[in-house]
Amino acid sequence: MKDKEIKEYIEKGYLRVNVIFEIIGHPKKYVEDSMKAYIANIKLDQEIIVLKEEYEDVEEIDKELFSIVAEVEMLVAKIEKLTWLCINFSPASIEIMEPDSISLEQREINNWLNDFLSRLHEIGVIQKKVASENEGLIRNFNAMTRNAILLVLKEPSDLQTISKRIGMEDVHTEKFVEKLIKENKVIKDKNLFCLKV
Repeated sequence: MKDKEIKEYIEKGYLRVNVIFEIIGHPKKYVEDSMKAYIANIKLDQEIIVLKEEYEDVEEIDKELFSIVAEVEMLVAKIEKLTWLCINFSPASIEIMEPDSISLEQREINNWLNDFLSRLHEIGVIQKKVASENEGLIRNFNAMTRNAILLVLKEPSDLQTISKRIGMEDVHTEKFVEKLIKENKVIKDKNLFCLKV
């Protein structure tokens, strides 16, 4: 897009912004494809015009963990759409390049703030729901693990045998067994654990 066209959009109220996105994950190909899909999804929005996009090479930041960064210059129709972009696509940073100043009426500021608060509230509700579900999953996992250990201990077994039979590493199994000992449900005799009768 030519500078003259960009200026016309800015005169209509568009914001020219430079946005940096980062995706971290694995495998490498998935991270790269995800970033391209991410930007392609943004391009579908009628109130966003992508002017330029640059992708850095995928970097391995940790064992089997990869990162990719994309810098995207775009025109965004209004401040509400920029807020929407921030909330729904979580960019790493945003720089408003043009215009130098933005004039908003009180009504526009109220609408923008209320939209922002509404989205934050939605995120809060989702976060609480996920946290509650996560707590339930942890509770159920712990109960299943305890029950699995108790079933294994119908015959005296050492820690390695218990771990192997329930499919858990020794270090984690040991914590469960220690708790069962404190609850007086399991006893230890030398290297073997068994149910307390």
